[in-house]
Order: sequence, then C-alpha cells, then structure tokens
Amino acid sequence: MSETWMYEDKPIAVEVFELKAFINNTLKSLTEDRQHRASGVAISRNLKSIAACRPIEFTINDRTGLEMATAGDICMVDVTLNGQSRFILASVYIHPSVNSADLKLLLFSDLMKYLESSLLIDQEFDIDKEVPIIMMGDFNIYAKRNEKAFDFLKHHFNLNMVYTNYPSTLGNSCLDLTFTRNITPELLNYVCYF
Repeated sequence: MSETWMYEDKPIAVEVFELKAFINNTLKSLTEDRQHRASGVAISRNLKSIAACRPIEFTINDRTGLEMATAGDICMVDVTLNGQSRFILASVYIHPSVNSADLKLLLFSDLMKYLESSLLIDQEFDIDKEVPIIMMGDFNIYAKRNEKAFDFLKHHFNLNMVYTNYPSTLGNSCLDLTFTRNITPELLNYVCYF
C-alpha cells in the first residue's frame, strides 16, 4: 500500500510486486497543470504472498466529479485466501486543507457498499455490513484535534480509528491514520521510498 505521485500515463514498476489498484484523480500526466503537489494511491501485491486480491471499483454515475477530485484519492482491493474473501483493504490520500464536507463525500461515495444502515441508499445495492475492512493512509488531518471529523465513519460504517503511538510526521503529529471494522491489525511503523 502506498501514497504515490504516480501519473496514470507512467505507472511505476516495483520489483517482486504487482500493481493491483491505482488511482490518481488529480494528476493524470506529467504535463498536466497541478492544483496539488501530491496525489494518488496504489495497492501492490507481493508476488510471494499466498493471498490474492482484486480491485474494487464502485462508481456512482452522477458523482459531482469536481468535488471528488479536489478531496483526494481512494483505491480498494478485496483480499482473498484460497479463493475466499477475507477483508477489504483501502488506501487513502486526502489533500491538505480539504473541508469536512468534501472529505465525507469522498469517503462516503467509495464506502457506500459497506454501510451499517442501508436506509440511506437504494435497495438494489448489495450491502455488506459484516465484511472486515482496513482503511489506511495519509488523511492530512491531525487526528487528536479532529476526532469529530471522523465520527461519521464510526456511525455509518462502524469503522474505528486504530490509535498508534508512532508519529507520522517530522513535527510528531499523526496524519497517517488507520480505521478498521471486524478485524484487529498489528500496526508497525514502516517507511519506504521507491
């Protein structure tokens, strides 16, 4: 899993890994004008892993694309073992200074299929309230000062913030966050640049 500055027209290959999911709503190519310095997320699978994964694409035809693109990026995969789904893994990058309404719209639209309450959406959607989820990434929001910004994740998706004692910035704040549902991961601080 990675926050990345990859462009859609120039994906980066990493030895012994295969790219399974990638999205960059802001930077489509190196020559494009940029509103934001960084953008994009990717999930790669280690070729030595016994687990498999497939990208999850859930699109809403009438999305307000402008608001979505300015909030950030989310990609998701369904992690399977022996052909059986085990959990959903989501990689998130939120642009700095995004307002809470745009943040909620982005997260809500990508996680809609996993709502705790299906009353909010059409009955035609296949709602999965029990699937384990791990959602992690750079939210660019200082978690301890802005816990209310993420209350809707608990309320609508039963996603709980996993607290860590590891700061994720040079200023000792924690902008890299992890949220889980029906699964308890062990979080380790690991940074890799490639």
